[in-house]
Amino acid sequence: MAHYKFQVKNECSPVQNLLFSDCKLAINDLTNHIYNVPWDIILIDGPRGYFPAAPGRMAAIFTAGVLARSKRGGVDKTHVFIHEIAREVEKLCSDEFLCRDNLEETRENLGHFVVSKRTAARGFEFCTTPIHLSHRN
Repeated sequence: MAHYKFQVKNECSPVQNLLFSDCKLAINDLTNHIYNVPWDIILIDGPRGYFPAAPGRMAAIFTAGVLARSKRGGVDKTHVFIHEIAREVEKLCSDEFLCRDNLEETRENLGHFVVSKRTAARGFEFCTTPIHLSHRN
Protein backbone atom coordinates (compact mmCIF):
# COMPACT_ATOMS: atom_id res chain seq x y z
CA MET A 1 0.00 0.00 0.00
CA ALA A 2 2.90 2.35 0.67
CA HIS A 3 4.12 1.91 -2.92
CA TYR A 4 0.63 2.67 -4.25
CA LYS A 5 0.26 5.80 -2.09
CA PHE A 6 3.64 7.04 -3.28
CA GLN A 7 2.92 6.28 -6.97
CA VAL A 8 -0.81 7.08 -7.28
CA LYS A 9 -0.10 10.17 -9.42
CA ASN A 10 2.30 8.24 -11.64
CA GLU A 11 2.44 4.49 -12.23
CA CYS A 12 -0.45 3.52 -9.94
CA SER A 13 -3.19 5.82 -11.22
CA PRO A 14 -6.81 4.60 -11.44
CA VAL A 15 -6.99 5.18 -15.22
CA GLN A 16 -4.10 3.75 -17.22
CA ASN A 17 -2.96 1.25 -19.82
CA LEU A 18 -2.08 -1.77 -17.69
CA LEU A 19 -0.02 -3.37 -20.45
CA PHE A 20 2.65 -0.72 -19.97
CA SER A 21 2.23 -0.10 -16.24
CA ASP A 22 5.23 0.03 -13.93
CA CYS A 23 3.00 -0.09 -10.85
CA LYS A 24 3.97 -3.06 -8.66
CA LEU A 25 0.28 -3.76 -7.99
CA ALA A 26 -0.74 -3.96 -11.66
CA ILE A 27 -1.15 -7.34 -13.30
CA ASN A 28 0.25 -6.72 -16.77
CA ASP A 29 1.34 -10.15 -17.93
CA LEU A 30 -2.00 -11.55 -19.08
CA THR A 31 -2.84 -12.15 -22.72
CA ASN A 32 -2.95 -8.72 -24.41
CA HIS A 33 -6.59 -8.91 -25.53
CA ILE A 34 -7.72 -9.15 -21.87
CA TYR A 35 -6.88 -5.46 -21.41
CA ASN A 36 -9.04 -4.36 -24.36
CA VAL A 37 -12.26 -6.10 -23.28
CA PRO A 38 -14.88 -3.69 -21.87
CA TRP A 39 -15.66 -5.94 -18.90
CA ASP A 40 -19.21 -5.90 -17.54
CA ILE A 41 -18.45 -8.37 -14.73
CA ILE A 42 -15.20 -9.28 -12.97
CA LEU A 43 -15.04 -12.04 -10.32
CA ILE A 44 -12.01 -12.20 -8.06
CA ASP A 45 -11.53 -15.52 -6.30
CA GLY A 46 -7.76 -15.82 -6.28
CA PRO A 47 -4.93 -16.05 -5.82
CA ARG A 48 -4.94 -17.60 -2.37
CA GLY A 49 -4.17 -15.29 0.49
CA TYR A 50 -5.07 -17.09 3.67
CA PHE A 51 -1.54 -18.18 4.65
CA PRO A 52 1.71 -16.19 4.89
CA ALA A 53 3.38 -17.56 1.73
CA ALA A 54 0.34 -16.86 -0.49
CA PRO A 55 0.37 -13.74 -2.68
CA GLY A 56 -3.15 -12.59 -1.78
CA ARG A 57 -5.58 -10.62 -3.92
CA MET A 58 -4.21 -7.08 -3.66
CA ALA A 59 -2.95 -7.04 -7.27
CA ALA A 60 -6.14 -8.63 -8.62
CA ILE A 61 -8.34 -6.07 -6.84
CA PHE A 62 -6.15 -3.16 -7.97
CA THR A 63 -6.19 -4.44 -11.57
CA ALA A 64 -9.99 -4.89 -11.52
CA GLY A 65 -10.39 -1.31 -10.30
CA VAL A 66 -8.20 0.01 -13.11
CA LEU A 67 -9.89 -2.17 -15.77
CA ALA A 68 -13.32 -0.91 -14.67
CA ARG A 69 -12.30 2.76 -14.73
CA SER A 70 -10.19 2.57 -17.92
CA LYS A 71 -12.52 0.60 -20.16
CA ARG A 72 -13.49 1.85 -23.58
CA GLY A 73 -16.87 1.03 -25.03
CA GLY A 74 -19.46 -1.20 -23.45
CA VAL A 75 -21.69 -0.06 -20.62
CA ASP A 76 -20.53 2.61 -18.18
CA LYS A 77 -20.42 0.34 -15.13
CA THR A 78 -18.51 -2.81 -14.23
CA HIS A 79 -19.78 -5.19 -11.55
CA VAL A 80 -16.85 -6.49 -9.50
CA PHE A 81 -17.36 -9.41 -7.13
CA ILE A 82 -14.79 -10.16 -4.42
CA HIS A 83 -14.88 -13.57 -2.78
CA GLU A 84 -13.84 -13.70 0.89
CA ILE A 85 -14.45 -9.98 1.29
CA ALA A 86 -14.34 -10.29 5.08
CA ARG A 87 -10.62 -11.08 5.14
CA GLU A 88 -8.45 -8.13 6.15
CA VAL A 89 -6.45 -7.71 2.92
CA GLU A 90 -9.48 -8.17 0.66
CA LYS A 91 -11.51 -5.64 2.67
CA LEU A 92 -8.69 -3.09 2.81
CA CYS A 93 -7.90 -3.36 -0.92
CA SER A 94 -11.57 -3.35 -1.93
CA ASP A 95 -12.17 -0.21 0.13
CA GLU A 96 -9.13 1.46 -1.42
CA PHE A 97 -9.38 0.40 -5.10
CA LEU A 98 -13.09 -0.36 -5.62
CA CYS A 99 -14.34 2.15 -3.02
CA ARG A 100 -16.73 1.63 -0.17
CA ASP A 101 -19.18 4.06 -1.83
CA ASN A 102 -19.42 1.59 -4.74
CA LEU A 103 -20.28 -1.37 -2.50
CA GLU A 104 -23.77 -2.51 -3.49
CA GLU A 105 -24.09 -5.41 -1.08
CA THR A 106 -22.31 -8.14 0.81
CA ARG A 107 -23.81 -11.60 1.03
CA GLU A 108 -22.09 -14.12 3.22
CA ASN A 109 -18.51 -13.83 2.01
CA LEU A 110 -19.08 -12.13 -1.37
CA GLY A 111 -18.80 -8.38 -1.92
CA HIS A 112 -20.49 -6.76 -4.93
CA PHE A 113 -19.13 -3.41 -6.16
CA VAL A 114 -20.36 -1.35 -9.11
CA VAL A 115 -17.54 0.78 -10.54
CA SER A 116 -18.02 3.42 -13.25
CA LYS A 117 -15.55 4.13 -16.02
CA ARG A 118 -14.00 7.58 -16.02
CA THR A 119 -11.42 9.78 -17.61
CA ALA A 120 -8.03 10.58 -16.14
CA ALA A 121 -9.15 14.22 -15.94
CA ARG A 122 -11.22 13.40 -12.83
CA GLY A 123 -8.15 13.07 -10.65
CA PHE A 124 -5.71 10.55 -9.32
CA GLU A 125 -7.69 9.09 -6.45
CA PHE A 126 -9.62 5.85 -6.82
CA CYS A 127 -12.35 6.96 -4.42
CA THR A 128 -14.16 10.27 -4.00
CA THR A 129 -14.62 9.68 -0.28
CA PRO A 130 -11.31 9.24 1.56
CA ILE A 131 -10.88 6.14 3.70
CA HIS A 132 -9.86 6.61 7.30
CA LEU A 133 -8.29 3.28 8.23
CA SER A 134 -8.55 3.94 11.95
CA HIS A 135 -12.35 4.30 11.66
CA ARG A 136 -13.11 1.20 9.57
CA ASN A 137 -15.87 -1.13 10.68
